[in-house]
Amino acid sequence: MNLNLSCIDLSVKDLLQCSFGLSKQEVSIFINLLGRKDWVTVAEISKIAKRDRSVVQRALTSLVDKTLVERDQKNKLGGGYEFLYRTKDKKMIKNAILEKSRAFSLMVQGQIRQW
Repeated sequence: MNLNLSCIDLSVKDLLQCSFGLSKQEVSIFINLLGRKDWVTVAEISKIAKRDRSVVQRALTSLVDKTLVERDQKNKLGGGYEFLYRTKDKKMIKNAILEKSRAFSLMVQGQIRQW
């Protein structure tokens, strides 16, 4: 039996989407954050990603819940606060994707053996 997987062309965006159950919007926001060392605000991310603030806020909430992005709080001098965001370590994210792909491979092998 010859298995040809050349028809499967997965991008990093596809891997992120599948591995963590991300929407296209979440992937877009995440990619725009990736590689930035400094903490950024929702307003800054909205400008960078060219997305509405409410869309960015929802995506960031989900990305924090899925442990891909971390959030911190900055208190303002006159009162109030704003949240700051940055992605988790890229190496950690790569390892998580690799672990999920190993688990998928083992599941496929198990299904084939049962068949």
